[in-house]
Amino acid sequence: MSNFEDLNKEKFTEEFLEAYLENGFTTMTKREIDLLVLRLLVDHREIWDWDTPPTAFEMSRDLRAKRSRIRSMMDELSFRMLASEDNAKARLRALILKQCENEGDAITHAGSIRLQIEDGFLRDYAKSLVQTDFGIVDTSFDRTIITLSGAKFLSLIASLFDKRKKEALHSELKKVETKIKKSGGKSLWRCFLESVAQGAGKEVGSKAVRLGLAALTGGVSEIATLVDGLTNEMESPGQGAASGGTAV
Repeated sequence: MSNFEDLNKEKFTEEFLEAYLENGFTTMTKREIDLLVLRLLVDHREIWDWDTPPTAFEMSRDLRAKRSRIRSMMDELSFRMLASEDNAKARLRALILKQCENEGDAITHAGSIRLQIEDGFLRDYAKSLVQTDFGIVDTSFDRTIITLSGAKFLSLIASLFDKRKKEALHSELKKVETKIKKSGGKSLWRCFLESVAQGAGKEVGSKAVRLGLAALTGGVSEIATLVDGLTNEMESPGQGAASGGTAV
């Protein structure tokens, strides 16, 4: 137990016994016991918490179990516990900012961005935000890693805006409405994203990611910079063909 010197054993034992005996002795299956132990370890270790959960590798190392088994159980726990939408958005914002501290490492050669989200609920929540607004999310390389083009990254970032930023975004889009290629009865925001995607070569994709990060960390003024900058890029003749490919 040398790895668990920081564990509050009194609280762990008290809550374990309460949960284990809740429906009668021996009624809990082995998997439910394992899930209970994992949850209580995160609850009562000083170095672990649910806002920034430990990685599957950290847990598998300390528990001497396969990473894939720990990952599967942590995913199940994350869905059972279901963070509130506000909490999920706050955790996503923090995760994106942490993983994108070094923009050069975060942005791929195609101008897209990769985010590694081990928490199953948070990962599916991020995917659903993008899919609702802008289609498929690529997880083919590793199911914990989502790969987003610049346009799809902007879609995710905008989903994390507060009311004031959302209103500022709509206001800025109205200013450049005549420059945005319209498509059917789609919203102005969706048409803007599709216009970005059509020219989403490396330069446009990279710029979309950087401006998205700036808008996430900055104020309303960064929203204007985002819209103006990308609108100007989309108007540049031949930029899509010269950029060398399209991000996924």
